[in-house]
Amino acid sequence: MYNILRRNRFFALMIIIIITGISSCKKNETDEPKEILIRYLAGVYPDSTITDGPFISIIGEKFDVRWIEKNNKVVEERVGGNSFDEFEEKFGIPFSYLKSFQSNSEEINYVQEYNDVVKLIAVADIHGQYEIFERLMRKSNVIDENNNWVFGSGHLLINGDVFDRGNRVTESLWLIFKLENQANLVGGKVHLLLGNHEVMVMNNDLRYIDPKYTTNSRRLGTTYDQLYSKNTLMGRWLRTKPVIVRINDMIFNHAGISSEFLMRKLDAEMVNRIFLEDIIDADSETIDNDPLLDFLAGSEGPIWHRGFFRDDDFNLTKTNRVLDYFNSNHIVVGHTTMDHILFRYDQKIINIDCGIKYGVDGEFLICNNGFLSVGTLD
Repeated sequence: MYNILRRNRFFALMIIIIITGISSCKKNETDEPKEILIRYLAGVYPDSTITDGPFISIIGEKFDVRWIEKNNKVVEERVGGNSFDEFEEKFGIPFSYLKSFQSNSEEINYVQEYNDVVKLIAVADIHGQYEIFERLMRKSNVIDENNNWVFGSGHLLINGDVFDRGNRVTESLWLIFKLENQANLVGGKVHLLLGNHEVMVMNNDLRYIDPKYTTNSRRLGTTYDQLYSKNTLMGRWLRTKPVIVRINDMIFNHAGISSEFLMRKLDAEMVNRIFLEDIIDADSETIDNDPLLDFLAGSEGPIWHRGFFRDDDFNLTKTNRVLDYFNSNHIVVGHTTMDHILFRYDQKIINIDCGIKYGVDGEFLICNNGFLSVGTLD
């Protein structure tokens, strides 16, 4: 009798598990489209069929727009004239803003100095982790639930390395592009600095790209670096971005400033110009044979240097030399990953690379009326 009851309980339990599983499957089938719809309405791609892109080449007065849809389908269309509005709605990207890059005559600001900035949010080393970046921007009240700029006259700074490692680089770049346009319209500003991974991709060093992008580039009939060449709209936009920016009394650059940088008596304007005019798109032999280019693009240059955190003899005296050189009170960098935002020497050096590239939640730096603090997702 006991065995019969035990078997009956067993069969009853199995039936409950099966029913629960079926119910769960039905719930997922019902909820998944809604979740996808919400994500795309709030994200970069309002059209939920798109999985990567758009990749835009400039063909005279028109754009050649390619993207990848579900089932790995490649779609290509020529865009111009009245069709801009249609594509703006499809991609959630201000195509009207793209027109300023058609002629490749976009004026480049090499000086990159901004004063009297009341509120600033800074984040570094996104590395294709779009979802984390999106959540951080919402938590910091830079964007709303539809990913539109709500930071008013505030400044958002992304301290390099949007490229590589993660598999949603494209979405991250287009969101930054979109926010830059929206911020400009209301007196705000978005600063995207070049890190070592931006320069690597544009110079065809593809060691760290996610396999997704190798595959997608092949589907598009090209190589990954060519998707960001100077003949593409995104490539032209990236080729207007600086390596060093000064905001109020703070210097921002991706990696750090070495003693050799100071000895060479370089300044921010000069470095920004050299990177955009002489380093990006140069072959390795050209860079190696020029001592200045070799230094700037190398391990002691401002997109690779780790001395603030890796040199045993780095100290407060050397920190003050860097800050005095730039006539600043703080220098903010990324590149060398920490567990949390790190303040050294009474906030004189601030590292804001918190490991977003590893899929952790990360943090963002807040500067409000001169007061510095740290923001997290929780």
